[in-house]
Amino acid sequence: MNRKPYSSAIKKTPFKYPIAKKIAKLMLDGLDRDEIYHRCFDENFIEVESLERRREITNVLYNRLCALDEFLLNQFYNADVATSKFILVYAIAKTDSLFFDFLFEKYRDALMSENRKYLSMDDFDEFFASKKQTDLIVAKWGKFTLDCLTKGYRNILVDSGFGRREKKNIIVNRVMIHPAVEEHIELIGDKDYLKAMLGGD
Repeated sequence: MNRKPYSSAIKKTPFKYPIAKKIAKLMLDGLDRDEIYHRCFDENFIEVESLERRREITNVLYNRLCALDEFLLNQFYNADVATSKFILVYAIAKTDSLFFDFLFEKYRDALMSENRKYLSMDDFDEFFASKKQTDLIVAKWGKFTLDCLTKGYRNILVDSGFGRREKKNIIVNRVMIHPAVEEHIELIGDKDYLKAMLGGD
């Protein structure tokens, strides 16, 4: 697994599924990065008013989708909604090591628990507190950044169908995806991502 240094970038652009689908279509149509940037930023194909946000969202989503091979990019655009959203979560985890660790260490535990099928606010706090102890980058982050990350992670889980809100808890949901996508991800050596997102050993 290609481990990147921990980042808090996810807090600004959590999921953005409809816009990611638009950018995926441009990629599948064969446009290169410059052409996609022109369509999204100059022509506002993604319909974001703020120039700064437009630039940021275009760059983040394009980089996420670049983590997908041709088969997965195609499936992201064409598969059923549950599978498509799963692939976007996978792309986020591929490009954000901290989010992957959260899925593997906290989300998976809740998914595999016999009786505690939810994530509380304490689970998020404990996760970031443990990372502050072991990682120099996270150690420098203040409460505002960690609160924004918690909100971003919770939004991803809910928007993707991986969970639903119940008061302050996130009730985890085992998603059903197309078997061909699951087989492909395992075949390319990313079984740990399947464990993190679907549970299992």
